[in-house]
Amino acid sequence: MLQYYKENIQLYILFLVSIVVGIVGGNVVFSIFLTLTIILMKSKRLYEELFYGFFFVLLISDSLEESLVFAKNGKNIYILLLSLFILADRKVLPTLNTLYQIFIPFFIFSFFTALLSLNEPFFITSIQKTVSYFLVFFVVPNLINKLYLEKGAAFFRDFIFFAFTILIIGFILKYVSYDLSHIKGGRYRGVFGNPNGLGVYCVLMFIIFYVLNDFFPTLFSRLERILIYGAIMYSMFLCGSRNGFVALFLFLLFQKFFNLSPFLGFIIFIITIFIVELISNNLEAVIMAVGLDDFFRLRTLNDGSGRYIAWSFAWKQIQHNFFIGKGFGYNEYYMRKYYKLLGRLGHQGGIHNSFLTFWMDQGLVGLLIYLRSYILTFIKASKNTKYGFPIMFAITFTALFESWLVGSLSVFAFLGLMIYTILTTDEIANGGKAG
Repeated sequence: MLQYYKENIQLYILFLVSIVVGIVGGNVVFSIFLTLTIILMKSKRLYEELFYGFFFVLLISDSLEESLVFAKNGKNIYILLLSLFILADRKVLPTLNTLYQIFIPFFIFSFFTALLSLNEPFFITSIQKTVSYFLVFFVVPNLINKLYLEKGAAFFRDFIFFAFTILIIGFILKYVSYDLSHIKGGRYRGVFGNPNGLGVYCVLMFIIFYVLNDFFPTLFSRLERILIYGAIMYSMFLCGSRNGFVALFLFLLFQKFFNLSPFLGFIIFIITIFIVELISNNLEAVIMAVGLDDFFRLRTLNDGSGRYIAWSFAWKQIQHNFFIGKGFGYNEYYMRKYYKLLGRLGHQGGIHNSFLTFWMDQGLVGLLIYLRSYILTFIKASKNTKYGFPIMFAITFTALFESWLVGSLSVFAFLGLMIYTILTTDEIANGGKAG
């Protein structure tokens, strides 16, 4: 691990410099700096550095700090340039990763719904989000495929160290600046915009690390595994991510059953669905009995921390565009329009449910088309590993409480695509100890 930091110190210095440039120079100066940096990296064929750079820009764009607002425009520049590089020079990708093809029906439909909002104030935003959704699904898996073919499993090792470093920086901020690492309510968020975002990050990172340890058993030392798993779980504990812990519990539970028998796994899953109501009706008593009422923030459990308010509000609006939506960006426009009203009712933010958000933006038809591609991805994954469906259950659970599946230019979508790519790419699954 120390060798990794010695070899990549210049990259971290570059990221630090870019933050300073953005804070001091603002959006325009940062955009120019970022564009020149990306072009320079491309000229030197530093594709791994470009990959980490994209991840880094997505990460800081998630922050709610006003001083980092410059990154929100930077991620648009980044994905556009990466796409142009790949499309203009096919030598960059001698073989294409075809994951994006599974989602083509959804991309086509989302363009159709975007065009329906031609006269709406969010039309341009809808087109931009639709294009970015396609580009991210095309660029990220192909870069992962390219870097793996060039560097082998060492690429994944370096990425895990990079993702681990993000958590370590959060720990450091906890003692350096309480206001930067915590929200006003007191919950820990690390370098992320909010605690729930950190929780999703930890779940996705845990899954990636778990699968890589199965595919490549000798890739990490015992000490490295302890440190990385420890950082993930400690981060989740600090941010108090109830959904994150339940998602990981579901993953670890179902992977045991699917390891024994896929049929048994599905039977247990069906049984679990039927007892959810029983568990939810007695959840408060169970939590109090084991003394975890403070950790699980029992006072906010019944109202879902304001989520139920947002869900009810969104559901009423969905009735107006039940089957065909108005395109990406509609939910943000509508929720922002009633921001003050929702705030008085006890809710802040968006819908906090990926599938309701898809429904509001794309309509029921669009949601079903997306779910078709989503499920097919894990069916394909299940041919390479026993973890396919357990991972789908865990990711689906996190998506029920956060809208990260809808956002294409986010660090969470990036990690989700990384999971899809690792699971569905035969060369990766067969490169180590396939499940």
